[in-house]
Amino acid sequence: MAGKLKNEKGFSLLEVMIAITLFAFFVTAYLTSQGYNVEDSRLSEEQLILQQLAERKINELVLDPPKFSNATANLKETKTFEEADFANYEYTLEIKKLTIPDFAQLFSQKDATTSEAKESYEGDYYSEGANTQKNAALEKMIFEELKKNIEKVIWQARVTVTNKETKYNFTLSTFLTNYNEKIQLNVGF
Repeated sequence: MAGKLKNEKGFSLLEVMIAITLFAFFVTAYLTSQGYNVEDSRLSEEQLILQQLAERKINELVLDPPKFSNATANLKETKTFEEADFANYEYTLEIKKLTIPDFAQLFSQKDATTSEAKESYEGDYYSEGANTQKNAALEKMIFEELKKNIEKVIWQARVTVTNKETKYNFTLSTFLTNYNEKIQLNVGF
């Protein structure tokens, strides 16, 4: 009988246990990675929906801009989408006037800039000559008029779309043009 047992081929209990352990390890790793892939796909789909809804609202603003007035200067409103498919999404629309900083600081005029900016200028811009003062006054007048025109014509708009359940959001910004505003082109000399 002892000879019969030696001739039979098979797996020992230890070999079977090692094979089952390895199989369980690889199955667990595979299922975990698939779970992450499904979650990543769901998040990607959510981001895509949020982006498309934000782009749609921005395009609606560009094609049909609001009537620009002081009432819309700091508009901020939150609404939900009308479609049943997007009932759990809301958007916040913000419209405000474009504000441009002081041009004297931007263009390094005397006493309105840092010492590094003054040293980098290769000219006699800061001399007290009559020509330089006239040029600086003319530049300031032109820049101020340009600033007023730009601030009247260009407005800023921002749309933030949010999923009310997950709280994920996506924001897009753009500039809107007020075509009804008249631009002043005359500069008094």
